[in-house]
Amino acid sequence: MEKNETFLKLIIIEKFVLGTITVLLSFGIISLLNQDMDKFANDLVVLFNLDMENDYIESAIKKLGMLGNGTIIGVSIGMLSYGSLNLVEGYGLHRRKRWAEWLTVIATGLFIPFEIYEVIQAQTLVRIGALILNIAIVYYLAKHKELFKGNGVLSKLLQKSKPYPKN
Repeated sequence: MEKNETFLKLIIIEKFVLGTITVLLSFGIISLLNQDMDKFANDLVVLFNLDMENDYIESAIKKLGMLGNGTIIGVSIGMLSYGSLNLVEGYGLHRRKRWAEWLTVIATGLFIPFEIYEVIQAQTLVRIGALILNIAIVYYLAKHKELFKGNGVLSKLLQKSKPYPKN
């Protein structure tokens, strides 16, 4: 049984780390409200010592400069929601809750088609690794139901219910 729980512990750690980083980034993005985005983009280019004459960098600076407060708020809310989802999944998996198992399988499984599309568009180690990891998470949680023995409300209700008497 301990062998089965090692990967679960890694999933829990991954969910907590990803959730924490995403929530923190969402707060960083919201701090860009009412900022001069052209100046911010140029400061990023200088910070990372990028070539300002490069067409891609120039295009990115223009696009960043056009970001408005509504877009910044939307991106921040989306990242906060995604980060919170990961934290909730991590907590529920840590507590071995059946709902967390289902939530993680569904939420992770929904991203797999998009990750396949991304891998088809451009094969990179990060994209392929993310796809393989998410497939492994869904497979593992679906296969190892014994780690989440009926500790949910539904299973308690089913245990207490008695069959209907025969007529």
